[in-house]
Amino acid sequence: MNIQLEADFISSYVFQPVYSMEGRLLAVEMLSRFNSLDGDLAMPAEIGINLLAPEQRIELFNEQLKLAERHADWFTGNSVQLTINIEETIVELILSDPALCQWIRQYPFIAFEMSESFSNLSAGKNNPYVQRLSEMFTLWLDDFGSGKATLTALYDGLFDYVKIDKRFYWQLFTHQGYDVVIDSLLKNINLLCKGVIVGGIEKKEYFNKLRYAGVLGKVRTSS
Repeated sequence: MNIQLEADFISSYVFQPVYSMEGRLLAVEMLSRFNSLDGDLAMPAEIGINLLAPEQRIELFNEQLKLAERHADWFTGNSVQLTINIEETIVELILSDPALCQWIRQYPFIAFEMSESFSNLSAGKNNPYVQRLSEMFTLWLDDFGSGKATLTALYDGLFDYVKIDKRFYWQLFTHQGYDVVIDSLLKNINLLCKGVIVGGIEKKEYFNKLRYAGVLGKVRTSS
């Protein structure tokens, strides 16, 4: 997809794996990347998405769905989820189009990731967009611990999986009471969802510390 801003950018995708603590591939997150046509400039995904017009965001989402459809047999055959990040424009699109909802639901391996910064997420089940979406699709809460939302949506059971913000985890890692804090945090989150993904596991010591948490069967890791 070509994107015209002050310079011309082209979007591409990278796929970030999510593994169980035992090393099994459980999910793949589809992430957008924005690079200038000459290859000299790279734009952070968050900035790139925010600069897109609504129709461009929809075009990007449709591209992602086509990729999911193309590789559906692989995801289904390997029991691996594909997560796609969504924001308000895309949520409104999905919920306003019954045919699109039905089309997506024929691919149950597709899950949607929603950031803590999603509009009015702290309203939990009183946010009709999040409530309706959670009734139809597998939802992941992204950036947990970034401080942008309360725990209401989690307590209301709207999310199937929770992805802990890597900066939050790194901060916890250096905390004097890490073992007690992380064990308590993971156990409590797991009471509210099907599993926890801990992001930012980029060093062996991060992984080794997690191995001693008391909820190994429900902890996943990503880089």
